Amino acid sequence: MENGVSDMTSLIDHERVQPIVKEVPTLFRKFSPEEFRDFLDTGQLETYQAGQIILSETGEETEDGWLVADGLMSIWKDNLEVAQQSAGDFFGEEFLFRRGARIATVKANTDVALIRFQRDHILDYFRRRPERLFKIFIMNLLEIQHKRIVAMNKKNALLQRKIMELRTEAGE
Repeated sequence: MENGVSDMTSLIDHERVQPIVKEVPTLFRKFSPEEFRDFLDTGQLETYQAGQIILSETGEETEDGWLVADGLMSIWKDNLEVAQQSAGDFFGEEFLFRRGARIATVKANTDVALIRFQRDHILDYFRRRPERLFKIFIMNLLEIQHKRIVAMNKKNALLQRKIMELRTEAGE
């Protein structure tokens, strides 16, 4: 720090965070620009290289959630790719409600920039804000979960249909 001015700038000004600044993620819908900036500043920017494992389903327990700021990653369960995520996507959304082990492996498909949010920092952030903001955040998290469930149901139905077709072709 020089002359009382911190050399730290807001995370929102970082070049790797610009994709989510240009198109605000669902998680922050109905946040004011100041609330969005202040929330981002509770997180830590982490970068990963293409091919790097970010989280392992056999890893230790965590109370963190992550926002993809830039890049493309994939989610793997039992050595099968089950989803891809890109800028604006959030994962680990249960971080506010429980501590737990990772249930999937997350791998960087390209160079990736993530913002890691620790549970305690987020709860402190919301304690200093109007209650309505926490409610908005929770509703946004629920919307994200709902979209994931709908997508999983569609995939499940497609797989069930393919299994039935294969059984019919096999004469079962």
